[in-house]
Amino acid sequence: MSIKPVQECEGYKMQPRKALILAVDDDPLTGKLIDFLLENEGHEVEIAADPSQALRALEQRTPDLILLDVQLPRMDGFTLLKHIKKQYPEMPVIMLTARAEMQDKLTGLESGADDYVVKPFEPAELVARVKSVLRRANRQLAATMDMLIVENGIELNIPDLTAKLPSGEKVTLTPMEMRILQRLMSSPNRVVSRDDLAMYAAGYVADTSSNQIDVYIGRIRKKLGDDPNDPKYIATIRGSGYKFLSPDRLRNTKQS
Repeated sequence: MSIKPVQECEGYKMQPRKALILAVDDDPLTGKLIDFLLENEGHEVEIAADPSQALRALEQRTPDLILLDVQLPRMDGFTLLKHIKKQYPEMPVIMLTARAEMQDKLTGLESGADDYVVKPFEPAELVARVKSVLRRANRQLAATMDMLIVENGIELNIPDLTAKLPSGEKVTLTPMEMRILQRLMSSPNRVVSRDDLAMYAAGYVADTSSNQIDVYIGRIRKKLGDDPNDPKYIATIRGSGYKFLSPDRLRNTKQS
């Protein structure tokens, strides 16, 4: 549903359609801004003013990306996100929130959101984050060779969001935990910085004063049964980041 033709705005040139984006926001002005910005990028934009409109829109057409406001009438964005993820587990979602508290951001990411944008947002930031999430979603869809990663006895099943331990036990990971562990296991025995992990997992550069990545690493370690003081899998490299340990690869390197 187009609210304002981009052609009416001077200095903007319409590009070919790139993606269908569903924006769920009850604020008409925000809806118009999103529509204007993203249609200028060549995307097709549909606006839903409340959760019921959003669910009806999803029944009619499957979008490539959803922009989801946290504060919605009758159902908050976090609850709606859970409903969406049950039906469309791979659907890319960017949360829009007027609250910048870390807990709100963590709640959204833990519920399956791919990124978040704090309102009021800079237009360039929203466009950049949409591009980043769409690009990452397209890479993940095409990267069929990376659906299963095996390192140091751990079998990481990316589509199922599970990690099979050497004991045979399967543990379930959140989307954020999966992306962080996937990044580490894809570069065994190499140090991966916190900024690298944040960019890969959430599409942003981490605030150096934030312990957000450390919190996720702690949760992953707990699920893997890994002791940070005597790590079998994830080692902390102080001042640098983290490293996934793979002793077999080190032995093979020394023998060759």
